[in-house]
Amino acid sequence: MKPTHLTRKLFAPALLAAAIAPLAFSASAGQGGPHGQPQPGGFHAEQREALFERAGIDAETRDELAEAEQQHRDALRELNQDYREQIDGILDDEQRAAIDEARQEMRQEHRAEMREARQERVDAVIDGWDLNDETRQSLDELRQSFMDNAKALQQRTFDSRDERRQAWLSLRDEHREALSELLTEEQIGELEQAMRPPHDGPGHRGERGHHGKPGPHGDAE
Repeated sequence: MKPTHLTRKLFAPALLAAAIAPLAFSASAGQGGPHGQPQPGGFHAEQREALFERAGIDAETRDELAEAEQQHRDALRELNQDYREQIDGILDDEQRAAIDEARQEMRQEHRAEMREARQERVDAVIDGWDLNDETRQSLDELRQSFMDNAKALQQRTFDSRDERRQAWLSLRDEHREALSELLTEEQIGELEQAMRPPHDGPGHRGERGHHGKPGPHGDAE
């Protein structure tokens, strides 16, 4: 017996939400500076120091490179400020408001198109399974439980971004464990693949502009 249309519509958002959430807090960490240069501070600073150490770059040269990088960042900030001032001199308040509104509309339309495309891929996968009524009901209950927990998590206050990310990772893992009691690993794998945009791969920014691939169950909207 194949799943009902309602089951597919309810199940897909939970799958999507479970994997995007952790990525939302880590996507910016994976991006370097201009032309792939590592940003100062944190993991990338450690990577850069390890690179210089392996290449035999002395301390004086490292200081000169750091100074050049800082000058580059300062110049970019000044250039961006000049550009914003030029734009302010060209557009009046009404034009800026119209552009902001049009940009928001286009963004919403794009997101709607991406959600529809994902839904169609998930529908096609689930339509190929022979799920009984009990399994469909369990999937619906699992979806509702996840969405309730995700909503509560969004409203929580965390001491750090890492603490928030770990909470989302835990929720995602718990959801996947419960999902594995209803679906086979092969079925979960099919869903994971369906949640990814076509031609997803290294260097592909994906539907939400993240580097890397979504985890099992998609991303959190």
